[in-house]
Amino acid sequence: MKEHPNLTSPREVVALFEKYGLQPNKRLGQNFLIDGNTARNIISALELSPGDAVIEVGPGAGALTILVARQEVDAIALEIDRGLAGMLKSILEPWPNVKVINRDTLDVNWADLIGEYFGSGRSIKLISNLPYVISGPFMYSLFEARFPFNSAVLMFQKEVARRLVALPGDSNYGALSVLCHYYTYGKILFNVPQTVFWPRPTIDSAVLRLTPRPGVLSAGEEKLMWKIVQGVFQQRRKTIHNNLSRVFSDYPGLSSALLETACIEPGKRPEDLTAGQFAKLAALAYNYINKPS
Repeated sequence: MKEHPNLTSPREVVALFEKYGLQPNKRLGQNFLIDGNTARNIISALELSPGDAVIEVGPGAGALTILVARQEVDAIALEIDRGLAGMLKSILEPWPNVKVINRDTLDVNWADLIGEYFGSGRSIKLISNLPYVISGPFMYSLFEARFPFNSAVLMFQKEVARRLVALPGDSNYGALSVLCHYYTYGKILFNVPQTVFWPRPTIDSAVLRLTPRPGVLSAGEEKLMWKIVQGVFQQRRKTIHNNLSRVFSDYPGLSSALLETACIEPGKRPEDLTAGQFAKLAALAYNYINKPS
């Protein structure tokens, strides 16, 4: 075994797992990237510069982590699996610029984490190969934090990536799509086949780049937008008028007034509205609800 193993070599990764008494955890949805070209393409897409700060979520067997470690950046890697975290700490000892933290990403307060490890004024970049089981909750946590990164390069199962960047009228378009478009500019960069993972998953993946979009709503208006978006997509086949009437059941007539002021046809369905239109509805509703009596 080499002193610094090749973390994209299937043979060496399997040998490492045997050495540390580990095996892939199906419950955590673990599928480890074992292809050097794919790993290098993902790192290249992150466009790292000296002095950047990097957060990696779910480093797994470390294929991306070790490439980040070799850059002139500071990084933390959040790994929920205690055994994997221990293995990575050992492997990455020669690179003190990377800290491996055994932690559940879904319990992270992003502002606190960034402040604790990087302070202010740094360019914060996010990278991850996310298991399907946490993709939705993870992305909601980023949007709740108002996407506090300069950019993110994330690998999802292909269907999740398509859902994030879906446009109005697309069958994949939903609440997560609206929030993704409100908080970020998103683009699918390339697809990743099943064959570059161990164990091999049953579906393909895709790599997505997200960059922050300037917000247009206040904190109170954003909170109301979330209520509207998540509420109307619960019954996506009903009209936007019927859905808004249900969301604002305590305010009779508000749905009609909002749609008329926003110039939105009441017969449209939630999947027909853009993120900008949802933001406009939220701002109007917030002003109505909070107007002086």
